[in-house]
Parts: sequence; C-alpha cells; structure tokens
Amino acid sequence: MRTLILLLMLSPLMCLAQSFEGTITYSNSFKSKSPSLKDEQLATMMGTKQEYSIKGGNYKSIFNGTFVKMQLYKNIENRSYTLTGKSDTLYWENYGVNKDAAIKYEVRNSNEKIMGLPCDLLIVQTPKSKTYYYYNKKYGINPELFKRQAYGNWYYIISKTKALPLKTVYENDLFVLTSTAVKISPVKLQISSFELPYKKKVAAANW
Repeated sequence: MRTLILLLMLSPLMCLAQSFEGTITYSNSFKSKSPSLKDEQLATMMGTKQEYSIKGGNYKSIFNGTFVKMQLYKNIENRSYTLTGKSDTLYWENYGVNKDAAIKYEVRNSNEKIMGLPCDLLIVQTPKSKTYYYYNKKYGINPELFKRQAYGNWYYIISKTKALPLKTVYENDLFVLTSTAVKISPVKLQISSFELPYKKKVAAANW
C-alpha cells in the first residue's frame, strides 16, 4: 500500500528562472507484473488522471481513482495528507523519512519529446525500484524549497533535474507506472488552495 501511495506523488536555483506555478495534468497508465493484479484494477484504484498543482513549496494532486483521491504536501510541516475513497479522514505522513533511499543515479540525453519539448533523462535506482524522469528546465522549481523532503527521494531527484518531471516511468517487482504530462497551465494559484479540506478528520497513516 505504501508503494502505491508513494507513486502518486512521482527547479532552477535562485539565479535561474522563477519556479513554475500552476497545474500539470498527467495521464497515468499501469502494467501489472502480478498474475493476481490486472492492469485495469490498478488503473481503477489509482486513477488514470492526475491534476498536480504547485505554488512555492506546497503542492497538491487530485486523482480520478477509487482509492486515492487527493494528496496535499504542506511545506511548513514537511507532511503530506492523503484522502482516500474509503474514509473522510486525512492521513498524514512525515516526509522527512525515507525507507527506500536512492543508491545511484544517471543523467542521459534523451530523444523523448513531451508535448513537443525535448527532454533530458534522470534514472534513479533504489533497493526496491527503478524510475525514469524525463524533464525540461522550462518547467523548473527551486530544489531548496524541498530540502527537508526525503520521502520518495524528491529532493534527491529535483536537486539534479531542477525541474518538474514531464514523464515518469516507475518500475518495481509488482508493476510499471507511466505518467505523462498532457496539459500544462501556468497560472497564479491561491494559497487557500493548499489548505486542509474543511471538516476533515486527521490521523497518522498506518500503511
């Protein structure tokens, strides 16, 4: 369960361009490696669409799956809050903890184009997974905003790309997730968009 949550998650320095602010819509597809879990089941649970919004050090994802509905990262707390389809409780996790730390990485040139943009490629290996991040620095973020975030190797990743991924291919022993940007909307967002939903219960995650 933790692996599934982590997925749905997956910047220029101050001297470079301003950090991207706005929303990126990703199309997600899944390929199961387990005979007991079909591609369609994963897609239904986790969703085939993700709307990722970011403003400064805060970000939020909305999913169309039946299991995960929303994830909200609060920079000041270094916590993520997850809303599932099974409860009205927001489950929080400490993003200063990483139980699957990266062990090596590689940066390559790539022939991949996402929405017409040529992309470089970062490959990150952990003990449990291998992930390919395709990025273009047009959509940069400041990695220093996420220096405390160890979970999902996020600071490790963006300290090297200095940009948001336009395509991510995540692979472990159970499945492959491919997440590809299909729409990018630079726009000034209200800070209120990153507040916890009103009247939701809050509890520590136990997955």
